Amino acid sequence: MDEEKCAQCGTPASPGAKLCESCGAPLTAASQPVEDPAMAGPAPSYVPSAEIRYQGVAIRFVAFLIDAIVCGIISSILTLPIPSGISVDESTVVWFVGAAWHTGIALTFVIVLFYFTLLLGRYGQSVGMMLVKIKVVKEIDRSPITYGAAFLRTILLLIDAMPFVVPCLLGAILIWDSDKKQRLGDRVARTIVVKAR
Repeated sequence: MDEEKCAQCGTPASPGAKLCESCGAPLTAASQPVEDPAMAGPAPSYVPSAEIRYQGVAIRFVAFLIDAIVCGIISSILTLPIPSGISVDESTVVWFVGAAWHTGIALTFVIVLFYFTLLLGRYGQSVGMMLVKIKVVKEIDRSPITYGAAFLRTILLLIDAMPFVVPCLLGAILIWDSDKKQRLGDRVARTIVVKAR
């Protein structure tokens, strides 16, 4: 039987010794095969950038439509007690918009703001995103976003939705123009939309 030697200095090891008497190196390393770094695979935490599946306009638009329906239902229920605030003068056929109408619009805006901020801040997904299996994450490390980032993304929907005659056209153009498929809200909040696992 060959005598065990220190892998560092080559000094013969005493039976049962854990460390080399000459240099102090661990002797157990001598009995283990040295792995060739070229043959070693990537570290488990390594995620190639090719695996990131940024989500584009079509899937996000479907999610947004679902969310618009959900927000519309919630808004209709909560604004039901508020009178429409719109009247028509039958003699001149002139429409009048009263304060109640503006109150309803303001309440709807607050509902949408809370809906997206709370769901994205808590789950990274709105109801529409859950149904189409996409989510919002931080751009830098793909970790969950904060309520602040969710709020910022939601507020900037006002700009991304322009022009209102063709809703969300600006947001779509910005997504098409971005390597990471980010609308203005994503760029400012430093978020990306990816496939949910």
